[in-house]
Amino acid sequence: MASYSDEWLIPILGPTLPQGVLERFRSTSRDRVSLWEQVLAHGILPEAEVLSVLSQRCRLPIADLEQISATASEALPETLARRYRVVPVRVTDAVLEIATSTPFDVGAEQSLAFATGREVRMTLASPPRIDDALDAMYGKAALDGVSKLIEGMEGIDVQAIDETEETLDAETVAAEASSRPIIKLVDVLLADGIGARASDIHIESGEGSVVVRYRIDGVLRQAMTIPRKAGIPLVSRIKIISGMDIADRLRPQDGRARVAVNGSPVDLRISTLPATHGEKVVIRVLNTKSTMLELGALGLYPDESEMVRRLLGHKEGILLCTGPTGSGKTTTLYGCIREIMGESINVVTVEDPVEYRLGKNIVQVQVAEKQGLTFAAALRSILRQDPDVVLVGEIRDLETAQIAVQASLTGHLVLSTLHTNDAPNTVTRLVDMGLEAFKIGAALRGVIAQRLMRRLCPACRAPQDPEAVPIRLRPHLPDDATLWQPVGCSQCSQTGYRGRFSVVEILEMTPEIERAVGGGGRAERIASLARANGMRTLFDAGLRHVLDGHSSPEELLRVADVPHLGAERRPDDSGPHRALVRSAAPVAPVSAPPPDAESLLGDLELVEDGSDGSEAAAPAKAMILLVEDEDTLRRVVRDLLEQEGYAVCEARDGSEALEQVDQHAPDLVLLDLNLPTVDGYTVLAQLRSRPATRDLPIIVLSARGDEENEVRVLRLGATDFLTKPFRPRALTARLESALSRRSA
Repeated sequence: MASYSDEWLIPILGPTLPQGVLERFRSTSRDRVSLWEQVLAHGILPEAEVLSVLSQRCRLPIADLEQISATASEALPETLARRYRVVPVRVTDAVLEIATSTPFDVGAEQSLAFATGREVRMTLASPPRIDDALDAMYGKAALDGVSKLIEGMEGIDVQAIDETEETLDAETVAAEASSRPIIKLVDVLLADGIGARASDIHIESGEGSVVVRYRIDGVLRQAMTIPRKAGIPLVSRIKIISGMDIADRLRPQDGRARVAVNGSPVDLRISTLPATHGEKVVIRVLNTKSTMLELGALGLYPDESEMVRRLLGHKEGILLCTGPTGSGKTTTLYGCIREIMGESINVVTVEDPVEYRLGKNIVQVQVAEKQGLTFAAALRSILRQDPDVVLVGEIRDLETAQIAVQASLTGHLVLSTLHTNDAPNTVTRLVDMGLEAFKIGAALRGVIAQRLMRRLCPACRAPQDPEAVPIRLRPHLPDDATLWQPVGCSQCSQTGYRGRFSVVEILEMTPEIERAVGGGGRAERIASLARANGMRTLFDAGLRHVLDGHSSPEELLRVADVPHLGAERRPDDSGPHRALVRSAAPVAPVSAPPPDAESLLGDLELVEDGSDGSEAAAPAKAMILLVEDEDTLRRVVRDLLEQEGYAVCEARDGSEALEQVDQHAPDLVLLDLNLPTVDGYTVLAQLRSRPATRDLPIIVLSARGDEENEVRVLRLGATDFLTKPFRPRALTARLESALSRRSA
């Protein structure tokens, strides 16, 4: 008699099944078959009835697989999801909600919690629905071998283009691909990645398989799993088409290739890196047809495009585009070049590498440091070529910066990139390189700081519940704002996003800003002058797109920092500050204690010690963040703090505490350790890891007064440690001491 893989279902479903069904299934089925699948396949019980019975018995909700979060797949790798046959439904910083058909699999729950670093919460779904959801989320299941992988892909034609020859023997290439499966495997991989709009293709060798991931719209997604035995031939084939040494597997290598996918030429930039289980390969896809190298294709508003064109109208000076790696700086500069190119203008670029070929009337120079052709050397030679516009791929050192400034001061328009967080800090970065401030002020014409935001899929976006908007974003939103959230559909590969656009912060030089730069003004002063001149910050520019429905609030928080509001940060501004605090966390009147306050005070030894109140008062209206999950205790402590003259904001769990720190910038944090979602230890560690809160006073309240716990908390960076129950005067004295030390 066969045994079921889900024998635990028998006592639950047995009473609802017709007599003799279990025995018939056992005699006719193979061993370890699923009883749940058999019941559904033979139509013995409806799926809804099975789920209802299991939900009541297991006390678990039924999963809604039609409302899967767009970011859920990013939290759980496909290998784990398929191994344990679970679907990630929703994910937060602390919780992973999964749909499963095996709710009693404790090992799976522990493994998923360990792998994701989150608490795992289970919901119920049937095995067939889980399989369908996994295929929709991650793509079809990995195929077993190379022959199966390339099955049905005969219509794809990928050809390597030898740039030293004008034509290729297409029949020879096709015949070779048909006879050598590994070549066809590479063809499939490249064609699939380019067709999926991937900007990068990652090939990572693991212990048992080779994983292929695509970066689509700035986010990595697992695409396929290839058998381990195909890994080395696959990497070798990629090395061959990119001109690398296939025998050298111990050193990183870089190469280039040009292929034609179904007749369309695509440039590839390939990098290899030796790793534990073999070489990792990253292929950067430079597809000029999918990447619109035009200023109008960047997604800018008309007023932003007009500002950029105004900067390009200068005949001399430096225009810089700044941002982190992968923020679209080079694409923006190419769009600027396309905007001003013409037969009457001599445009010369020096790049490392040359990512896109811009066409006629533009000379592009590839840096070759081994041959001595550095940015500085190439730029020095370019200036003898009578250029009107010079594009420098990146200013990396003082020599390149000095030559670029000299070129801009002698009648050339210089375009380049720099790595800074925002536009005003560009000046600070150039000064750090060693440039004189007065030369920067004279040469600089403008700075474009930018990020890339993912665009909501127009086919599936949905209005967002105002209560679901992150707390730290709410003060910046108008009351009547309509926000949108990602849902996921077949057109966007279940991500909720399709495509990206640029979010820009444009600093345009004015006489006031030039004087501030030339006089060595700090970035804060330059930013203040620029905002007075109409500059929108990156956050403001992104918020504009969010309010217009182009992207989601979560995407804005991913690419831009939320600025602190002046009213919330100034504790001496009692009017707006107090109103904002009470709107964020309702506070009960100070004068009327709760009915059970007297008993609670007794339990916590909150008794006065006969003080006459002659002690020095605490700093007036200092802002205290009170983090406590027990409502009654939090109310009592809040009343105590307000009677002492403090302003109070509250948080009930660790994730809310981190948001309140960002929103209100408190002067001190009273932190409980035993919190839901994110515990106090994690909150303490995260606050100490941030530069802005590294020195923030944090007093820990804990019912665990043992030495080991106190040592652990102090080593994590707590300012003080106080054991519950505590005395009011002891608490206020510690607050005064911590605040006075900070002010000193």
